[in-house]
Amino acid sequence: MKRFVALLLAVPAVLFAGALEELMPRPKEVVPAAGSWRYHEAGVSQMEVTAEELAALGKEGYILTVSQTGARWAGHEGNAKATLRQLEKLSKGRLPCGTIRDWPTLPWRGMLHDTGRNWQPIGLLKEQLCVMADYKLNLFQWHITDNHGWRLQSKRYPQLSRPENLDRTDRFYTQAEFKELIAYAKALGITVLPELDVPGHTACFRRAFGLKRMDEPQVREIITNLFDELTELLDPEVTPFIHIGSDEVKPHERVPGEWLTGWVKQLEAKGFKVVAWGPGQNPPGLEKPLIRQYWMGRQVRRPNNEPYFDSQSSYYINHVDPLELLAPAAFLKPCLTGPTENHLGAIFAVWHDDAVAKPEDILTMNPVYPAMVLYSDNFWNGRERDVMRYYANLPDPREADFALPAELERRLLAHKPLFKGKPFPYWPQTQMRWRMAETAAELPFAELPWGERIIAQGTLYPQHFFFSQTNLTNGKSGCVWFGTVVNSDREQTVDLIADFMNYSRSDGRSRDAGLVKGQWNAKGAQLLLNGKPVPPPTWRQPGISGGDSREKPLVDEIWTVRAPLRVTLRKGRNELLLKLPRKGWKWSATCFFPEAKGLTFEPPAAAQK
Repeated sequence: MKRFVALLLAVPAVLFAGALEELMPRPKEVVPAAGSWRYHEAGVSQMEVTAEELAALGKEGYILTVSQTGARWAGHEGNAKATLRQLEKLSKGRLPCGTIRDWPTLPWRGMLHDTGRNWQPIGLLKEQLCVMADYKLNLFQWHITDNHGWRLQSKRYPQLSRPENLDRTDRFYTQAEFKELIAYAKALGITVLPELDVPGHTACFRRAFGLKRMDEPQVREIITNLFDELTELLDPEVTPFIHIGSDEVKPHERVPGEWLTGWVKQLEAKGFKVVAWGPGQNPPGLEKPLIRQYWMGRQVRRPNNEPYFDSQSSYYINHVDPLELLAPAAFLKPCLTGPTENHLGAIFAVWHDDAVAKPEDILTMNPVYPAMVLYSDNFWNGRERDVMRYYANLPDPREADFALPAELERRLLAHKPLFKGKPFPYWPQTQMRWRMAETAAELPFAELPWGERIIAQGTLYPQHFFFSQTNLTNGKSGCVWFGTVVNSDREQTVDLIADFMNYSRSDGRSRDAGLVKGQWNAKGAQLLLNGKPVPPPTWRQPGISGGDSREKPLVDEIWTVRAPLRVTLRKGRNELLLKLPRKGWKWSATCFFPEAKGLTFEPPAAAQK
């Protein structure tokens, strides 16, 4: 079995026939064979393998063989049939023959949804669970309470779900709906991790009980009763873990440590394992460590005896541009520190702290479905290396490392047609060829001091807002230019997507100046095509910024929810230029052609040294 381990953890040297080379996550072993088979359900059967073969695959490993007479599987039925479903869709029903042997590197692979801030209907969550199952994601973290709402019905304390105590919407989940979703997820092979977030993020809780602080004496009994009520709805054989939150606890929310310890022991006594955020308020005196979910990146020290899973900033898809998913999916290694036996896995998070006009906007404004596809590979296969300089910066296309994200993007785009009717905000970007110039001077395209590095991505930044990564060489100008040469095989009018704010969907507008009528942003950004300015859209909500902005849903401020620009390219050479002065939180832009037929891209010539 060892001979298969490294086969597809890196970009494969040999591409396999048809849909076999488009599967996500990438299988660890694929042996193609001649011919194909027209899929029909009656032609799928289980095959006999030795106990030794099954043991070598592990708990979730599987074997799938497609021949010209049918498909047979062994091992984990759910994962084998998820692969079969993908093959059937990718090949339009004519499956290529071959044998797949595959197993996960990490046991926990999932997605978090914050329905405490923004409620989502059960039907919409079920749709997402179905897609998770297709991509072998097996853990759904249901962040069900937060400042804006305690979204799980309590029959002991019905005031928690009264309209006057809920923000943004008065919707919540009945106990019957809660149990229904857990059963639905189980049928798909997905474990639900319910999270009642205490003692932080509890404004709704405090409103319901008229409390100013969380250390008031009655809080201990109320939370104890709420955890009792929660466990009455759960079977630890089906839902073995309960998340108690405990992060971002403000001074007025801190509780005595022994309260937290008591709640942990209460849940453990009922047969549940307890999960908590790290960093967060720690319950003292426990005999064994909690399972920790880390959200602060690699700088957090982790005890060697502590099982944990990652939800780092690069997995917070509400903060990044959709095109930024590719780099961390390719180069971030989950569970970097501590003994391997404590590496549980990773979960990407859909927080969307800001209000939305309707629940479906969560999926339109955040790359939920592209993240499922891309991170399925990262979480299933892990990564051989952890390359910090690539967390948001794709490698220069002249480097060997560029092959991995290019291959992942190719596979991702093969899956995009399978999401017909669902929002899938991702388009090809690795064909772009930019260079950056550091100067505030207004110079002709050819005279700008273009750097040596070629940037092959659609979201561009001089200095990333999350990471230490930078494309700057001196950082003194306070202004940069990005330029690319667009070669068109004919004169044509095409779509162009451009965005100079790249707003987060979590307090993004509170950290930056609002949009200005007639301008790309308040910072003086410009977009020029062949030396002529390309005007911005007519903003529907100019001027919105500050703390109150989080309660005003985004309308057209981000590119995923507005129509592309229409620009005319002349036949032959076209010069596309972006000017980015530095001000505010995010110093970045997104610019790419979503349908690049007849277009090729080359970087401007590097400045002579």
